[in-house]
Amino acid sequence: MNEVLRIENLSKSFGRKNVLQDFSMSIEKGKVYGLLGKNGEGKTTLIRVIMGVIPPDRGELFYKSQKIKFNDASYKKEIGYIPEESIFLSWMTIKELLNFNASFFPTWNAKKADEYLARFSLEKKTRIKNLSRGMKLKLGLMVALASEPEFLILDDPTSGLDVPTRQDFLKGVIEEILEGGTTILFSSHLVHELEGIIDHLSILHKGRLILDQDFEEVKSSVKRVRLTFDKNIPEKIELEGIITEHKDGAYEELVVYPWNEEKRERLQALRPVSMEVESLTLEEIFVSFVS
Repeated sequence: MNEVLRIENLSKSFGRKNVLQDFSMSIEKGKVYGLLGKNGEGKTTLIRVIMGVIPPDRGELFYKSQKIKFNDASYKKEIGYIPEESIFLSWMTIKELLNFNASFFPTWNAKKADEYLARFSLEKKTRIKNLSRGMKLKLGLMVALASEPEFLILDDPTSGLDVPTRQDFLKGVIEEILEGGTTILFSSHLVHELEGIIDHLSILHKGRLILDQDFEEVKSSVKRVRLTFDKNIPEKIELEGIITEHKDGAYEELVVYPWNEEKRERLQALRPVSMEVESLTLEEIFVSFVS
C-alpha cells in the first residue's frame, strides 16, 4: 500500500466561518506534495487537524490505512512537523532540547542532529531564549529532520530564513530527505520556491481543493494563449476550460485548462492573425486558478 495519508470529507469551521468544506485528499509514499492557497484559505488549519492539534467538525483521516482519532498520539512518532513559528521551552539549551526529543522518536538520529547543528551554525550550549527567530526556525528544521520521519509536514517553514539557508534547505536538504524515502507535504506562500521541487500540486481555495493533480500533468495541461485579430473580432470566445480572459481591442489572452489539440483547432477556426501558445510557471498557474 503506497498511501501514507487519506483525508475524507473533512470540514472545519470557526464560528460562522467555514474554513474547510468537504475536503478530501490522498497522499502517496515518496512524493513531494505542494499545498498552495492564499493566506486564510485553511492550509494551516488542515495541517493542525492532521497533527491532532485541533479536531475536525466532520470527516475522517487515515494514516497508513489506520483511522486517526483526535488525541491519538501513536502515529505522530513517524511524522515530522515544521511550522512557520516553532515553539520550544525557552529555558532549555539546544543540547537539552535534543535529548528531550530523542526520547519521543524511536528513529532519532543523533549523528544527523550533530551534522545539522554544524550545517546551521547552532551550538549545543546556547539557550533557546537567546536565539533569534531565524535561528529558532533552523532549530525547528534540525529537530524535525533528525527524527528521520516517514512523513514530513512543512507549514511555510522557510519564510524567516536567510537566503543561503533557505536555498540549502530547498535544494539540498529536501533532496536528501527524499533519498531516504520520506513523503513530504509542503505548504508555502512563496509559490515560486516550490517550482522544481514538488511532484504533485494541490490548490486550496475557499476551503475546497480546486486542483489536485500530478504537477507535470498540470504544466502540460495549462496553457496561455495569445490571439491577435485583424478583422472579424469575436465578441466572445466560447471555449470550455477558460480560467482567465483578458481582452484589449483586437488582442485577447486566455489561460485554458485542460488544453488539447481540439481546442487549438477551434481557436484557429476563428481566423486570428496570430496565435501563440505557451506554458506557465507554477506561480502563474496558481494565480490563474485563484484569481
